[in-house]
Amino acid sequence: MKTAQKISNLNLKNNRKLKVFLFFLVLTSIIWLLIALSKNYTSTAIFKVEYENLPVDKLVQNKPISEVEISINAPGFTLINYKIRTHKIAFNLNGLISNKGTSFLLPNTQLSYLNKQVSNETTVVDVLQDTIFFDLGRNISKKVVVKPNVDVKFKLGYNFIEDLKLIPDSIVITGPEKKIDSISEIFTMPLELADVHQTIEADLKLDIPAAKLNLKVSNKSVHVLGKVDKFTEGVFKIPVRFINEPENVTINPFPKEIEVVYRVGLSHFNKINENSVSVVFDYNQYKNDTLIQYLTPVIQQKSEFIHSLEIQPNQIEFLIQN
Repeated sequence: MKTAQKISNLNLKNNRKLKVFLFFLVLTSIIWLLIALSKNYTSTAIFKVEYENLPVDKLVQNKPISEVEISINAPGFTLINYKIRTHKIAFNLNGLISNKGTSFLLPNTQLSYLNKQVSNETTVVDVLQDTIFFDLGRNISKKVVVKPNVDVKFKLGYNFIEDLKLIPDSIVITGPEKKIDSISEIFTMPLELADVHQTIEADLKLDIPAAKLNLKVSNKSVHVLGKVDKFTEGVFKIPVRFINEPENVTINPFPKEIEVVYRVGLSHFNKINENSVSVVFDYNQYKNDTLIQYLTPVIQQKSEFIHSLEIQPNQIEFLIQN
C-alpha cells in the first residue's frame, strides 16, 4: 500500500513539473514571437491598383493591370496584415511617359507618392512590375440620336395619334475617339406590347453594346411617351385645284370635286375640316408627257392629326382649252 502511494505522489509531482515546463515554454515562445514580430522585415505583398489624375482629354481604352506585387519594409505584425488582406494603392497618371505612340508608367519613380498611402511604420521599397503599359485614346464627346426599339400591337381601331416621343430624344456620349466615331445612334432596350388601347408611358434603359461599356453617357435611360386613341373615319369634298397652269390655258377637270377620306383619332376629329388638307393637280405632269390622259393628285399639306388619307378618285380626266 505504501509503495503504491509513493508512486502516485511521484507521478503527480512529475505531472505538475511537466505542466509548469509547458506553461513557461509556451509563454517564452509567445514572448519570443512578440519580440520577433515587433522587428522590421522586408517582404512582398499583393496590392490592388487604382489610377489617378488621368489627363482630361485622354481615356484608357483597354484596362491596365489591376494588381501589382510590391516589396515593403514593415514590422512583422504589419506584414502579416498585408499578407492576409489585399490593400489598395494608387499610381499618379500625371507621370505617364509617351514614346512613339506608346504610353507607359514607371512605378518605381513614384515611391514617395506610394509611401504617402501606407502607414507610418511601412516603407514601400520596390514595385516588382517595373513598367505598366497603357492604351490611351483621345477622349471626345458627341451628341447622338436615341431611337426606340418598341414593338406595339394595337387593339382593333386604335393607333398612335402622334409620333412616339422620347425624352430626351438624344444623349451625349463620351469615350475614345475611335469608338465614338462609329456610333451615330443609340437604341433603347426592347419593349413589346400587345392589345394596346391606352397611352403608353415607360422608362427604358439604353442599349449600350458590351464592347462599349467604358463609354460615359449623359443619360442611361429615356422616357417613352406614345399617345394612343381610337381612330375614326371622316369624309369631306374639296374642289379640284391646279398648279403650274399657264395663263393662256384653261383646264376643265372631270370630276370638278374630289373626296378626301381620312382617319383621325377620336379626340381630334372635330379639329379636321376642308382646310386641314391641301390637294392639287400639277399641270407639269401633262407638260412633261402630253400623251397622258389623267392627272394624279399631289398632297401638299395635311394636318398633323390625320393619320392617313385617301383621295377618291385617285385620277381625274381633264380637258385643255387654249
